[in-house]
Amino acid sequence: MNTLHEFFQHRRTGLLLFLGVLAVYGLTCYQRQGEYRYWMENRQDYVVGKVTAMSGNDSYYWLKMARELDAGTLAQGKADSNKGYPDLVPFAIKGKPSLLARCISFARHFTGGDYYRAGLLLIVVLAGLFVFPLFFYCNRLGFGASAVLGGLVGSFGIAYYTRTQMGRVDTDLLNLFFPLVAAGFILPMHKDKSLRANIGLAVGAGLTMYLFTWWYQQPSFILVYLGVMTVYLLSGRVSWKQIVSILLVFLLFSGPLYVMQSAESLRTFLGTYVAPPPVGRIAWPNIMKNVSEAEKFRVATILARLYGFLPVVIAGFVGLLYLYWRRFRQMIPVTPMILAGLWSLAGPHRFAMYLSPFIGVGAGVLIELLVRYVWKKTGPRPQPLLVSLVSVSLMFLLFFSTTSYNTGFRHHAKLVVAADTTRALLDIKRLVPKHAAMFTPFWEWGYPLMEIGDFATYHDGGLMGGMRSTLTAMATVAPSQKAMVSLLSYLEDNGFKGLETQIRKGSMTGDQMMEKVFDYPGPFRGKNVYVLYLEDMLWKINSVSSLGTWDFDRRKSDPMAGYVELKCFSQVNNVMACSDGTIDLNRGVMNDGTVDIPLRAAFFVNDGYVVDRKVYGKRRGDEPGYYLQVLMKQGSIYKILVAEERLFLTNLNQQFLLGNYDRRYFEEVYNNFPVARLLKVKRAP
Repeated sequence: MNTLHEFFQHRRTGLLLFLGVLAVYGLTCYQRQGEYRYWMENRQDYVVGKVTAMSGNDSYYWLKMARELDAGTLAQGKADSNKGYPDLVPFAIKGKPSLLARCISFARHFTGGDYYRAGLLLIVVLAGLFVFPLFFYCNRLGFGASAVLGGLVGSFGIAYYTRTQMGRVDTDLLNLFFPLVAAGFILPMHKDKSLRANIGLAVGAGLTMYLFTWWYQQPSFILVYLGVMTVYLLSGRVSWKQIVSILLVFLLFSGPLYVMQSAESLRTFLGTYVAPPPVGRIAWPNIMKNVSEAEKFRVATILARLYGFLPVVIAGFVGLLYLYWRRFRQMIPVTPMILAGLWSLAGPHRFAMYLSPFIGVGAGVLIELLVRYVWKKTGPRPQPLLVSLVSVSLMFLLFFSTTSYNTGFRHHAKLVVAADTTRALLDIKRLVPKHAAMFTPFWEWGYPLMEIGDFATYHDGGLMGGMRSTLTAMATVAPSQKAMVSLLSYLEDNGFKGLETQIRKGSMTGDQMMEKVFDYPGPFRGKNVYVLYLEDMLWKINSVSSLGTWDFDRRKSDPMAGYVELKCFSQVNNVMACSDGTIDLNRGVMNDGTVDIPLRAAFFVNDGYVVDRKVYGKRRGDEPGYYLQVLMKQGSIYKILVAEERLFLTNLNQQFLLGNYDRRYFEEVYNNFPVARLLKVKRAP
């Protein structure tokens, strides 16, 4: 009778905990659905024609992949018309569309064929799914209730929320789910189970890895979990005969092709995030220093991103230490996720998302232990159902009382392509031929340009860094427009591939390469090549210049300081009053309240063209040169920017802000200043 009572008591407890986890999942859907509804209610800021805004650049990549999947243009080995101009490369890795692209393709049937809305609704459904395998895992550890707080902290901590927020149609949506499912299959493996049972679990783990690789397109995780499974089986004293059989089955169901690609994938990952390898005799700047998600944050910042209320984070680490002390072997399958998250304390902050749910789990474990202890000291024998009910209630109470501390409840997505920029791109799309090539200063706009405008691009999120990004940045920050045309001429005639082959063979130095591409004597023979500037590119100048000023001999760059924006509110007798001081246009000086800062010149630009200028007396050679640029739109001041001399002379500043483009090489096709300016590169006679 007691056994029967405990059985039903256990089932009721399990049902209670599952309902708690289901409530967490429902809350994640509700929060993101609320954001989606807000976007649709304010369409003027988020929707332009058939294009809906996104909050991640890579979102446009997956959306276009889904579109091309349905169009049947993703054949293996077939070069895409837009990606990697002028050489052109396949759009999908190995020609196989990601599982995410297939999900978008499927979901569009529920949105009237709208790929954008399909992607946004996938965010609502997929972002919180990880709470279910997390619950299964925590339940096997004996702390099922902790999955509730793990799900809440994981879902709404900034580290994960910003990577799965509205408009972020990306693989991070299931990058917690699949590793947790794989760990859930590994956890029950045991020497006391039959070989058939362990093989069945290996099949489940292998299929999960297959789906994960298809989703994330990073086969390196197969090797990681192969090692985890080996350590876990050895620690459980499973026989070598069984271990070999289990591992072989795991590899088989992970996909033989993916397994063969896993070693190269791991080398690529290490080369990207740990130690970038040299290429021939030329060392390129490390592009990862200019990638926001690879940026290193202070430890305090990372802890705040895990969860804004620091006591919860501290309790989470203490709870995790307790789990490793009491359940060390059972924690092995999730250790790769925890280690990846811990790496964010000293490395790229993007990996902090893997630690977030476990911080919640650790804090939840302490709450469960505390409730059990108090119950034991103050009452009769602890009842699992009541203990779980009190624990879950305390977790929800703790969460809702701390949501004001830097969580997803107080975070709003920032669009990567604003509505006015989208309108400009659609205008340009109507003006230029299909697949027209867009030369841009930085790689971040590659995917949006391919998806929104169906333009060809020189570099993007998958082709960033190395030769492509460095050479385009050099042309952008060069003070010579002829140098930009020389590079474009060389690429039209030779592409990147031939140059890359010579560099890899070690037969070319950096100086020789610079002379070859920037002093190229051949005329420009391209038909539809354009130089595109967008307003947001102004604020990337520091990153662009860190690539564009790279010295191949010293292996260092000398980045430019970037624009300084002044907030000015009045002008009397040619003296502008600003929030940070004054600008005396008569004397040509800025004053920050303490000292006079000399100006070389002041330019007044209306609708993209200089309408007036004031050039001041020559300064001594050692004095810094600053240029004031008053940007106006239809006669009204829009923005006031100060640039140092190097920045002022760059092609970006001259062509975009001042409209000073060389008519021998360029003609203006579109001017929607300050949103966008498009110059066509003239074909030589």
